[in-house]
Amino acid sequence: MLTKSDFLIYLDAPRHLWAVKHGKVVENELNAYVKHLFEQGYEVEKLAEEYIQECLIPQYKAHQSDVLIQPTYIDGDFEARTDVLIKNPFTEKWDMFEIKSSTSVKKTHQYDATFQALIFQKKYDLGQIHILHLNGKYIREGEINLSNLFVETNITEKVGSLKDEVNLLRCKALEDIKEDSCTHVLGCIKPKECICSDICHLNLPEYSIYDINYLTGNEKKIRELEERSIINIFDIPEDFKLSEKQRFQVSVAQSKQVVIDIDSIKLDLKGIEYPLHFIDYESFNPAVPIYNGYKPYDQMSFQWSLHVQKEPNGDLEHYEFIELEKCDPIQNFLSELSKKINRSGSIIVWNKTFEGTQNKRMGQIHPEFASFCEDMNTRMYDLMDIFKNQWYADPKFKGSFSIKKVLPVLVPELSYEGMSIAEGATAMASWNEIIYGESIEDDKKLDTKNNLLKYCELDTLAMIKIFAVIQKVLNYNY
Repeated sequence: MLTKSDFLIYLDAPRHLWAVKHGKVVENELNAYVKHLFEQGYEVEKLAEEYIQECLIPQYKAHQSDVLIQPTYIDGDFEARTDVLIKNPFTEKWDMFEIKSSTSVKKTHQYDATFQALIFQKKYDLGQIHILHLNGKYIREGEINLSNLFVETNITEKVGSLKDEVNLLRCKALEDIKEDSCTHVLGCIKPKECICSDICHLNLPEYSIYDINYLTGNEKKIRELEERSIINIFDIPEDFKLSEKQRFQVSVAQSKQVVIDIDSIKLDLKGIEYPLHFIDYESFNPAVPIYNGYKPYDQMSFQWSLHVQKEPNGDLEHYEFIELEKCDPIQNFLSELSKKINRSGSIIVWNKTFEGTQNKRMGQIHPEFASFCEDMNTRMYDLMDIFKNQWYADPKFKGSFSIKKVLPVLVPELSYEGMSIAEGATAMASWNEIIYGESIEDDKKLDTKNNLLKYCELDTLAMIKIFAVIQKVLNYNY
């Protein structure tokens, strides 16, 4: 039996479905972030069901007998369940609606709906097919307005164009899962996200073709290398076509030498001014906005860490903030930050796209801080650019410019290893749990708070240490 969920796994990677059906996937305990995603999905689904009852069904003026909630139908080896079927009194056809927690229709949603349409059309005369999803432009003001929170996107035409392809794919999925061995079943190209790496990527070299930046976004190139039995980055030939940055990454790896473009780094750092403010934010992005002024998935910045160095080789001052009350955190977040940021000097971040976007959005939601947020953005310097632009390239980075990959290479005495909270997704989920969770014990709340503070502080301390390494390499003080 092939269900919709099975089919989506197959689309991700045929070998993943084979592994699931043959009991080769070990079910690991869900981490805090995955649990958070499930909870977000449940909340959206619950509100969408209310939308169906209060807005959608009245819109159709349908009798209750012409409304099927979560109907299931089996067609031979295929099983489908959709969120709602409503008989349209004007066309006498059944319109299908699928609930999704995103703010737009994704490619997988189209394939998902097509899989279900192929099955339901055997029993029902299907009409229009819709994806019911969150309205990305909705801004909360007061109580949640269901009629504005959701959008119905008609994908009937797209489903019609996909039917032949999906029919072939689902039949091939049935064939693949019946194989005794997965040898001839296509594996995935993303080892870091693989649910069965011992099957898809057995004996993967330490530095593989899948580590080349953005190459897994080009499946054709990955498959070409696999067909030539080239998995190790050291085996990629010089004539294999790659982008300029990808080729540079491969060349650095194969040379096993650190490459530093001193002139470019010096030029980039020329505008840095003391006092230096090394800053990092942590944020939470609820699917359904909690407070006025927010859109679905808007980030709510709830924590910051700030290290200030007033002069070259000067002492460091550390400040931090975390919101622990059940309220819109931005007002306190910015109020406290504005007391610690000097009116001059550079603001150093790692990935200014995030902090910069946050500043802009916070200023929009709370206009009283707009000028402060705008001023921070005009003084912002992105330390990550040195590594992203490949001005400092070490084979040990494996092409990554993540601070968690750069730090242990340049500053081995500092590490995120062994921390209770060691990355942003877990920080977000952990904060959400202690603020909006039910019956959280005081001891756990205190431990989580301390772990969040340690994690955020390490982010800014890591920038300071990496910056110091850069200064030493350049033998130049700013």
